[in-house]
This record gives sequence, structure tokens and C-alpha cells, in this order.
Amino acid sequence: MKRSSRAGRLRLLFAPSSWVFLVAGRYFKTRRKEKGNAASVLSAAGIAVGVMTLIAVLSVMNGFQLNTIEAILELNSYHLRILPESPDGALPAGSLMRLAEIPGVRSAFLFTEIQTLIRAASPDSQVCVLRALPTDIMKTDPSLAEKLEIVQGSFDLEAEKGLVLGSELARRLRVKAGDYVSLLNMAGADFTELRPENLVFHVRGVFKSGYYEYDLGWGFLSLENAKALMSAADTVLTGIKLDDRFDDEAVFGKARQIIGGGGQVVSWREYNKAIFGALRVEKIMLMVLIGLIFVVVASNIYQSLRRSVYERTEEIGVLKALGADPFSIRLIFILEGAFIGLAGCFFGQLLGFLVAGHINEIFSLAESALNRFIFLVNAVLRPWFPEMQGQAVSLFSPAYFYLTEVPSKISWTEALFIYSFAMLSTTLAAYFASGRVASIKPAEVLRYE
Repeated sequence: MKRSSRAGRLRLLFAPSSWVFLVAGRYFKTRRKEKGNAASVLSAAGIAVGVMTLIAVLSVMNGFQLNTIEAILELNSYHLRILPESPDGALPAGSLMRLAEIPGVRSAFLFTEIQTLIRAASPDSQVCVLRALPTDIMKTDPSLAEKLEIVQGSFDLEAEKGLVLGSELARRLRVKAGDYVSLLNMAGADFTELRPENLVFHVRGVFKSGYYEYDLGWGFLSLENAKALMSAADTVLTGIKLDDRFDDEAVFGKARQIIGGGGQVVSWREYNKAIFGALRVEKIMLMVLIGLIFVVVASNIYQSLRRSVYERTEEIGVLKALGADPFSIRLIFILEGAFIGLAGCFFGQLLGFLVAGHINEIFSLAESALNRFIFLVNAVLRPWFPEMQGQAVSLFSPAYFYLTEVPSKISWTEALFIYSFAMLSTTLAAYFASGRVASIKPAEVLRYE
């Protein structure tokens, strides 16, 4: 008996009668006693604000995180690295060409990194990382050319003693394309006979990657020029870039088969585990904190619908007297809460997509409005305070934030999750708020009517 009753409730839940929708819609739209429908409107507005805020904030965070991840993978770590057994980076004959021919591999090339001190006209030396690459890297790896903006000179690694520096590093050293810099090199037959010497390099170009750390501490040179700076601790590695970084597991196995025992293959997941894990935790914590908006709104919906059940006691008694079962009446209030969530989610997502897709235009309007307000205040107060000088405000000035625009990336999966969570919170709040329906007895309610 209980099993058949439960099955009947499930059928009613997923295929309720038309009159349930009709009554739920009327309850959602009509004014309530004394307070009207302000509670429903405010609850839907609260859900809309929460959905809009989550979508906009997560879109901006996705933009920053994806740009950071792409910069790390394209400029620094690459998608796969091969650590060779020998320091000169020698792989089995023909391995580099075979690696580049693996389906899904965009490019494969040799590289190494050298940490050194660089000095020029400025009195202080700067620590920098020099990435040594093949001279034809711009053809081999077109994605590198897309990430680097050459602001002075050219990306010329073929010239003897040629060097390309980051824009911030060049600014610190007070050099430009065409100038010379000296690099500290520890020369000697072994570690017991090391002696410092300065090697002069010619700055062939200055690049800007859009990331302060790289522009301040990075430079590029050819593998041939790097030999004069390399020590016994420096190893030539093989970098592999993929069309899709999430295909690394498939390429990983094929790369291991090609190199055999001649090296170790390391994926970007392992190499950047710490920073990518930190970015993931940051996003989760932000979602949890902003998601508390839904908890607050759900509690408001709970209180609102409890009052709605109390105020409509007579109507509930009439419905029961006409033969409506308690679960059908309870479903009316559950649907009312679902309608509130549906309205809030619709307008919240609409506003969220609008804000996320035009975040830079919104900041520009805010900046323009703020500057107009400052100008108006100056115009009004200058007769009394002649020394008052108002300055224009730039919300994202490159001088302070090192970016010209706010990146934004809408994730449809996250938008669907936000929609589902908002609907679930409002529906559950309505479910628990309607629990009193079962205890209402028509005879007691209608006795004095």
C-alpha cells in the first residue's frame, strides 16, 4: 500500500494535473493579503542578482585564469617536456621529427633555460632567465609569435650574440633595440676553477607578452649563442605543444614509445600541478562564497511561502474538501517556488551574459561617469577652492594593473550549474515551507465559514 502510494506521488510529481499548474500560476501572480506580491518579486530579484553576480564574476575569473594558463603553457612549460638522459638533449636519431608528426602535435623543438645576471647602462644588475630556442622558432611555433608583441626591433635569433629582451627588463636596464648588454658567465674547466667573465650581447629586439613576470625577467636567444653561457648543470630539453592540451595523455604514450629509454616525458598537468591546483581551489572558494546569496534568498522564499500557506488556509481547506489530496496541494506551493526560481534564473542569466560579454564597455561607462562627476565637483567648488585640481581617473590603467582590458570567458557548463543550483535551492525551500499543508483539516478550517 505504501509502495503504491509512493509511486502515485512520483507520477504526480513528474506529471501533475493541469489544475495544479493553474492554481500555482495564480498564486504566483496574484497579490497576497496585506503585503501584495512584493515577497515573490523580491525573492526572484534576489535569485537574479545571485545568478548575475556568479556568472559575471566567474566569467572574469575564467578569463584571467585561462589567459594565465595559456601564457604558462605557450611561453614557459609547454604541454609536454622530454627530459633527456644526456645533458646535450640528444634523442634517438629522427626522434624529433617523429615527435612532430604525432597526430595532435602542433610543434616539437629543443630548448633550454639559463639563469644569469644581465647588466647595461643602469648601475644595478638584473637577474633574468634566458630561453634558448632554435633560430626558426617563429616558423616552427607560430603560437609563440601570437603571444609575443615585438615593440622594438625584431625577433632575430640568427645574429651572432643576438638577444631579445622583455619590455620591463629593457626598461629597467635602460636599453633599447640596438644597444649592448653584458651577461655574467662562470667560465672554467670544473667547479673548482670557475671564474666570472662578462659576455657582450647585442639587443636585437624587445618583446611584450602582456605578463609582467615574463616581461621583467625573460629574454630569448638561439641555442648556438647559448652554448657560451651553458654550464654542466644546464640541460637541453625537448618541448612539445599540442593542438588541444587535454589530449596530452594520448600523445604521452606515443612520445614514450618514440624516445624509448632515452628520456622522461612530463605532462603539463604534473609540471604545473601546484599553480593549477591553486587556481582551481580559488575558483571553488569564490563559487561557495558567492553561492551563499542563494542560501539567503532560499531562506527568504521559505519564510515567504510559509506565510503564504498560513494566509491561504481557507483556500487549502476548500481544495481538500473538493477532493484534492495533500501532496497535490503541497505541489502547488512547490511549483510557486519553482516559478520564482525560474523567473530569477532567466533574468539573472540574461543580465549575467550581458555583463560578462560587455564587461569592458561597462567599466568604460563607469570610468566616464566617474570622471564627469569629478569634473562637475571641480567646476562647482573651484570658485571657493582655487587650488583644487581634479584628475581624471582610469580604473584599469596599464601603469598600475599591467592590462589594457579585463578578459572574460563565459563557461556554459558553469552557467548551467549555476542555473540548476539556483532552481534547486528555491524548489527545496518551497518544499520544506509547504510541509504544514498536510496538517490542515477541511472540517476545522471551514467550520466558521
